[in-house]
Amino acid sequence: MKRSATFIEADELAKLVRDPKRVSGRDYIVIDARDTDFVGGHIPGADNVPAHDLHWRIGGLIDKYQGTPLVVFHCAQSQVRGPKSARRYLDAIQERLETAPQDSPLHSQEVKILRGGFNTWHARYARSEPDLIEGFDQELWDMHDRDM
Repeated sequence: MKRSATFIEADELAKLVRDPKRVSGRDYIVIDARDTDFVGGHIPGADNVPAHDLHWRIGGLIDKYQGTPLVVFHCAQSQVRGPKSARRYLDAIQERLETAPQDSPLHSQEVKILRGGFNTWHARYARSEPDLIEGFDQELWDMHDRDM
């Protein structure tokens, strides 16, 4: 049976990120599919894998996070790059599962897409909980807002 990614809301992901008992890379991982727009801020612990690089990095990504129960993809708005990356990741997992042992953690790994992407995350937390954005650069966001 072919699996598909579902959406996760920013508040639900923020609970995981805030929880001191949860560790990025072990309990969950956020895969940020943005490229140059990654600079200026990202979700704490996110792994930046630009969508255009995913095809040659996907095997290593699966190896690295195969024991991680939740993988969350996103891009700026989670309309193109994030969902497409999640779909490619799931397709690659499906292919790998054809020869994987029954006890492989990939069988139960959840793949989700952050609804609204980083733009929603930024709008919700930049001012109220700035610790939920690593590497935040207000000047870049001010330029971004002026260009919109």
